[in-house]
Amino acid sequence: MPNAKISQNSGTGYLKVMVTAADNALPIEGATVTVTTVTGGNTTLLNKQSTNRSGETERIELPTPPKELSLTPGNSNTYAKYNIRVDFPGYYTVENIDVPVFDGQVSMQPTQMIPLPLNEQSGKKVTVYEDQIEL
Repeated sequence: MPNAKISQNSGTGYLKVMVTAADNALPIEGATVTVTTVTGGNTTLLNKQSTNRSGETERIELPTPPKELSLTPGNSNTYAKYNIRVDFPGYYTVENIDVPVFDGQVSMQPTQMIPLPLNEQSGKKVTVYEDQIEL
């Protein structure tokens, strides 16, 4: 009997974003968190919400490759990648690119907001490429 083909996105992972300022000492309530994915050059909006008084989003459910794919040696498609954008007035916009989300796991994404200089209003952003961070 042939092996059943596993769908590339038949798993479910979760994402929670924690937004703070002042070296993680101050949670930011009301920050806008936008989660997107890019497929074939097209960006798709998956979730948009505001942080609560603890600076956290609700848990966001996202499609992922099934964890069974990680059991095959050499398989590099064991997680999904998502982009996260965080906006809050008076702070740089922060974009986290290629944030990994695994099947059956809650990925926690801390986001440190940086205040804009006094004479700046908006339009500035900080981009963090998650796949280039050394662990």
